[in-house]
Amino acid sequence: MIICNGLNKFILHDIDLHIPRGITLGIIGASGSGKTTFLKLASGLLKPESGSIFTLRKNPLEGQKKIADRIAVLYADIPLYDERLSIIDGLDQMCLIYGIKKNVFQERLNHVMSVLDFADIVNSKPKSLSLGQKRRAELGMTFIRDAELYIFDEPCIGLDQNAKAGFYELVQEKKRDGKTLLVSSHSMEDITTISDRVLLLNKGSVAFYGSKEELYKRLSPMQTGYVEFEGKMPDVSDLEIESYSVENGRMTFRYNSNHVSSKELLKRISLTSNVKSIALHKASLAESIRHI
Repeated sequence: MIICNGLNKFILHDIDLHIPRGITLGIIGASGSGKTTFLKLASGLLKPESGSIFTLRKNPLEGQKKIADRIAVLYADIPLYDERLSIIDGLDQMCLIYGIKKNVFQERLNHVMSVLDFADIVNSKPKSLSLGQKRRAELGMTFIRDAELYIFDEPCIGLDQNAKAGFYELVQEKKRDGKTLLVSSHSMEDITTISDRVLLLNKGSVAFYGSKEELYKRLSPMQTGYVEFEGKMPDVSDLEIESYSVENGRMTFRYNSNHVSSKELLKRISLTSNVKSIALHKASLAESIRHI
């Protein structure tokens, strides 16, 4: 788990939160909001100017050697591979560094190569590979570790949909094993697919921390409804509708779901007009972020 409370000289300030063991946290925010800085603080690559950080109940700076074997990290700007070595040589080197038994290593390697589809490039050197190929190999190197905490900074850069699906699958496997994962991403698809909780950073501070459902509720309560009707127009005069328009027997309206429920709206509309169809649109996570 991580507890962060303090001021970082690079960008973060007034951060105070607790991340429980065994969840996947999606970290989102605009470029420069502090996502990578947050992850580097958690892994001990950066030192806070003040405050305290605990990773796996230890100060990541003072206890770096003690937690090194317990965390697996992949950053967007720090390659895992040695350009002079082939991918398989780099993997073998990692096997020796972390003392993974050869049979266990081979079993894990076969699995991640299959899920991420990079078996055909393991004998290649990184300089001959595309961005997506390098990223698949790096993800394999990270997932092959049996860590307690996995940290990923923009893990899906350069990946096609099949490779993304492989990443999501491996994340779910680690979650089932009770592992904790921190994942920063610009992609709302990544965050909504894998995260249990969301941390939204805005200009170096926490704009939101909680479940995806709570994010929807707090940041984007505005919903849109569409009603096709015959004859008399639906009466919404005494409901808390933000705005509405009517054209050719179709009403479009916007309402705040914190003030009036969908059930109440649908009941009133059905009572006051002959309704042909009703559709309600709930804001996506991306729309929730854009809302602020």
